[in-house]
Amino acid sequence: MSWLTEPDSEWDSEEQAEQPRSKLRLVALLLAGWLVVSVLVLVVLVVVSGRHSSNRAGGPTPGSSVAVTASRPPANSAAAALPDGWVREASDHQTDCAAHAYGRVQSFFTRTPCVSVDRLLASVNQAGRAVVIASNVVTFRSAAQAQQYLTLVNADGTGNISDLLREGISYAGGPDKLPDAAFASRLAGNRVYVAEAGYVGGISDATDPTLRAIAQQGVG
Repeated sequence: MSWLTEPDSEWDSEEQAEQPRSKLRLVALLLAGWLVVSVLVLVVLVVVSGRHSSNRAGGPTPGSSVAVTASRPPANSAAAALPDGWVREASDHQTDCAAHAYGRVQSFFTRTPCVSVDRLLASVNQAGRAVVIASNVVTFRSAAQAQQYLTLVNADGTGNISDLLREGISYAGGPDKLPDAAFASRLAGNRVYVAEAGYVGGISDATDPTLRAIAQQGVG
């Protein structure tokens, strides 16, 4: 009966030899899979790291809601260098012009919202007299809106953007409110520059040539 047992022995030997080979193939497959996953993870990390580095070097994160005018310092009197001798007493940046305006100007901003307004409160000594300057720069979405606003704000009795004194912000030696002041304005693309200048003490006249020249400086 040896012819029945000998083949079984051979098959057992083959099965025993096949088992290590199967285990080796399984280990090899697992290692290959792990290697592929590791490479993919490494590629993802490199890509993400590159994007983060690009964001830090190039500016705001893509998809952020930062407006174009807010992504860089506004080119206005509140952010730019002041004329010689001027002292910056206070300044701010607002995005709701209607909330910081009065008269027909406020109604205009309710219908035509601005992009932003930058306000400045400054002082200067002119021929021994203290002068206060209140200026603002309003940025619109279009040059046409800016032109409409310039026409309105240049007209008498239509109101204006509230200066910082009007909203309770003052400085040492400064007035509680803007005196009778000289007025100047300028249009530049989608921006409107407005400035008022008055003497802190004594008589202040809106037609004073010195005050008018200072107000003109305030609008560049």
